[in-house]
Amino acid sequence: MSLAIVAGAVGLGAGALVPTYLASDFALRLGSEGLLLGMLALSVAFLMSQAGLVALGAASIYGGAGYLFAIGMSEWDLTPMAALCVGFLIIVAYATVLGALIVRTNPLAFMMLTLAAGEMLSHAVLLEGLRDYTGGADGLVVRMKGTILGVDVAEFANPARFWSLAWVVACLIGLAFWLVGRSRLGAVLRAVRENEERMRFSGFNTFVPRLAAYVLVNIVAAIAGFLHVLNAGFVSPESLGLSVSTNALVAALMGGIAGAFGPILGGLIFSFAQDEFGARGLTQLLTGIAIVVFIVLFPRGVVGGLSSALRLLGWRREAP
Repeated sequence: MSLAIVAGAVGLGAGALVPTYLASDFALRLGSEGLLLGMLALSVAFLMSQAGLVALGAASIYGGAGYLFAIGMSEWDLTPMAALCVGFLIIVAYATVLGALIVRTNPLAFMMLTLAAGEMLSHAVLLEGLRDYTGGADGLVVRMKGTILGVDVAEFANPARFWSLAWVVACLIGLAFWLVGRSRLGAVLRAVRENEERMRFSGFNTFVPRLAAYVLVNIVAAIAGFLHVLNAGFVSPESLGLSVSTNALVAALMGGIAGAFGPILGGLIFSFAQDEFGARGLTQLLTGIAIVVFIVLFPRGVVGGLSSALRLLGWRREAP
C-alpha cells in the first residue's frame, strides 16, 4: 500500500513537471485542453459505469460554469474567488433541482432530458434580452484581475503553469472517483443499475444515491469549466453546445469508462488527434474513422484493452 502511494506521488509530480520542460507551449495548451475534456469525460463515464445513465448535457454545466464566472467578474464586480464561489453554489443548486426531477426516469428518458436541458441553456445565452450579460453569439471576454488563493488569475494563462494545475486536478478527481466507486455509494449505485426494483424491495433508497452521483459529476464538470475560462479568459456559446458533450462521450469511450483514469487518457488522445486531423483538413471524416476503429479494436477502451492484454500475457506465462 505504501509503495502504491509513493508511486502515485512520484507519477503526480512527474506528470506535472516533466512536460513543462520537454513540451512546447502549443503542445502544453493542447494537453491542457485534453485534460479538461478528460475531466468532463470522466464525469460522463462515472455516471455510465456506476449508475447506467448517459448524460448528454454535460456541456451545459461546463460552459455554464464559465459563463457564471465571467458574469460575476464583469457584471457583478465580484473578486475572482467570490465569482468562483457564487458560480459553484449556483451550479450545485441547479444540478440538485434538475437531478431531483430526472434521476427517477428510465435511462433513455434521462439521456433525452439532460440533452433538452443542455440545449435550452445553450440557446438561452443567445437571447437578445440577455445579450448584455452573455454577450450573445460573440461570447464574453473575462476581465482577469485579482487573485485566487493568493495566485494572480493572469498566471492561469501561462501554458506551463496551467498544465501543472490541470494535471494535478485531473489526477485528484480521478482518485476521488476511484474511491467513490469502491465506497458504499458506489456499491449501491451499481446494485441499483442492475436491478432497481429489487433494491427498493430490499429497503434501499434508490433516489438519494442517484441524485448524489448526479450532483457529484456535475461538480466535476463545473470545475473543468472554471479552469477553462480561467485559462482562456473567454467563454462562448460553443462551450455549451452539444458538440462538447458528444466529444466528452467519445473521449470516455476511447479511454474506457470502467476505470477512473481511462477517460482522462481518452481526452488527451482526442485533443491531439483533433489537431492532427484538422491540419489535414479532414477533421470530421478522420474523426469518424478513428472512432469506429477504436470501438472495434478496443471495445472497452484503451485502458480496458491494455488491462486485458496484460492479464492474457500473465496467464500465458503461468500456463507453461
